[in-house]
Parts: sequence; C-alpha cells; structure tokens
Amino acid sequence: MKNLQAWQPSKIYFKRGKIRVNPQGVAASSFYITLEMLQVLQSCQSYLGKHLVDLGCGNVPFYLWYKDFVQQVTCVDWPNTLHRQEHIDIFADLNQDLPLDTDSVNCVLLTSVLEHVHNPDVLLREINRILTKDGYLILSVPFFYHLHEQPFDFYRYTPHGLKFLAQQSGFEIVKLHHYGSAFGILIDISAKVVDVFLRSIFKIFPKPLAVILRKGGDFCLIQLQRLLFCFFQQKLIVKLINRLNLSSRMALGYILVATPVAQDG
Repeated sequence: MKNLQAWQPSKIYFKRGKIRVNPQGVAASSFYITLEMLQVLQSCQSYLGKHLVDLGCGNVPFYLWYKDFVQQVTCVDWPNTLHRQEHIDIFADLNQDLPLDTDSVNCVLLTSVLEHVHNPDVLLREINRILTKDGYLILSVPFFYHLHEQPFDFYRYTPHGLKFLAQQSGFEIVKLHHYGSAFGILIDISAKVVDVFLRSIFKIFPKPLAVILRKGGDFCLIQLQRLLFCFFQQKLIVKLINRLNLSSRMALGYILVATPVAQDG
C-alpha cells in the first residue's frame, strides 16, 4: 500500500481494545448498517492471507482490520474513484482484466464494490485467476440500500445471485451470511429519512448555527442507532427474529467467502 505512513482510520478505528465503527468516519445515517456489516466481517478474519489485494479500496477503510494478518497489501481502484487516491498502488477498471499475475494473491477483499461493477462476471473470473488455489475471496454487498455513488450504482444481489455468480466463475462457496434484518432495514431507512429531514431544516438557520445543529443531530442519530443495535443483538431478540424469518431473507446485505475450485489434473 502506497503512503502507508499517511494512512488514517476512517470507517473503523481501534478503541478500548476493540475494532469499532468510527462515528467520524461514516455518515451518521449509515452508522447502523456499518455496525451490522462489521460484526459479520469480523468473523471472516481467519480467511485472510499473506498477500491481500483490496479491490475498490477507496480510503482503505478496513486496513486496521486486516493489517496484522497479512504481510503484503496491494490497493487497487479505478481512476475515477470518488475517494482519495494516495494509497492506490494500481489503477484499473474492475470491469476488465486485472493487471495482476495468475496465482499471485492469497486473499481478495471486495467490500461494497460489486454493486458498482457493470461486468461482475468478468471481475469474479479475474479474481479467481489471480487467487492461489488455497486463497479466498471475501466479498460484501448491500441489499436493502439507497442509491449511492451515482451513476455507478448498478445492482443489488440476493444470496442466490451471489452464489450463482461465484460458482459460474469457478468458486466454491465457503461462507454466505447476511447482515442486518427486517428491523435493521427499518432502522437504516428511518435514519436516512431523518437525516434528509434534519438537513433541510438546518438550511433555514444561519450557517454557524446550522453547523452546530447538524453536529448535534448527527450525534443523537448515531447514539440512537447504537442503542438499537445493542437491543437487536440480544439473544432472545435474535432468536425471535430468526423464528419469524425476518433476518436472512430481509437483510441489509450479505457477505460471501469463496475459494477457487480445485481443477482436476
């Protein structure tokens, strides 16, 4: 990763001995979905390998999560990324062949990127090519989520679609798990609606006051999402949600771990 010494935590940070979602690094209205996604992503740490490629890396927000488990990091993103470019090692269009050697990578991380790729089958086949036979792809996608990074927001994937794409590209599914539930969807949508509503109201105030009000509104919105996340993590609540079938089929998103299928001969 280029300019490692200049890297700063964004989406997640280290606090009180744990990796946590950084309130300063995510939009206040996306705090809940990030909590849910990070919780499932944490369970994938055992699939990290010594040479990791962070595809669509942006600000490399998950570097803190994987840095102690890898020896080499290659950051790849497209030239028109909306994020900073100071840590990108390779500029590439993820819809085309990747400029990386075959069987040269132990792990590929693809978080909240696949929905922005208009040729996902090409990308997954290329990931399969560059991975070693014992390597892993760790992929996350949102499902119930608003339009973002427009106009480069093309797809929403069901778990069946992810499984089909991966298998068609020569992968064996190791893990496919949802994050969030029907209640999480309601919380995330409500947070985004409230955020839009508050921002429109704050515009009628003088700018210095509007800035203060906006910070206060963001703080309250984050704290409410934090409390709701803790509530919906209670074992009895999780058991009830699963029994009502309001989790995996009505999820905020999905995380997939896959490995290249061994070739005969």
